[in-house]
Amino acid sequence: MITATVSAPVATLWRRPDAPRPSIDAAALAAQSDPQAWASGLDDVGRYYDGVLTQLLQGEPVLIEEISDGWARVVATAQPAAKLDPRGYPGWLPVEQLRFDDVLEVARGWIGTRYVWGGLTSHGIDCSGLVHLAFRRVGRTMPRDADDQARATTPVAAGEERVGDLYFFSAKPQKVTHVGFVTGPDQILHACGDKGFVVEEPMPQERRETLVGIHRVD
Repeated sequence: MITATVSAPVATLWRRPDAPRPSIDAAALAAQSDPQAWASGLDDVGRYYDGVLTQLLQGEPVLIEEISDGWARVVATAQPAAKLDPRGYPGWLPVEQLRFDDVLEVARGWIGTRYVWGGLTSHGIDCSGLVHLAFRRVGRTMPRDADDQARATTPVAAGEERVGDLYFFSAKPQKVTHVGFVTGPDQILHACGDKGFVVEEPMPQERRETLVGIHRVD
């Protein structure tokens, strides 16, 4: 079971990923949530909205049941709720309000996110942005661009790659133009411009032909 801790000042636990109200709940959804602004913006009807289940405090542990489209289905183990789940209170949180130890599981949280050149959010992300943000979410520094990421990591020989290493590709001489995570033998997780989304898939033939390095983060 994957575990994580709440990184936001306060994380609201939602009944479903589509439960937040766009015009009301933005302050509660941010990576650095603003619970005061959110609560003060609720009217008498909004205060009783049943899409909200409970709230989790910074540093509170959770079990991760599922990660999809920038959301995590979690169990809040510090809040007993025997009628709902013997392990704790179940519900949904934005992935960006959690801190993970496993970089690859963080990256998998963006599977299905649209590919957008220069993007760095759940609304759109590019290949190096995915790598940068996954490491950033677990408190590690990684350059923003793929060529800088290659320079900041350690090459390993083909056949010695491990899950969590990085594949680097080049469609231009002397310049890295694409990056993705190693998820298994000839398996890659990447923000793919050709497919238009973040995907985990067998290494496509066209990628094999432009693979220029496999690197490890020390």
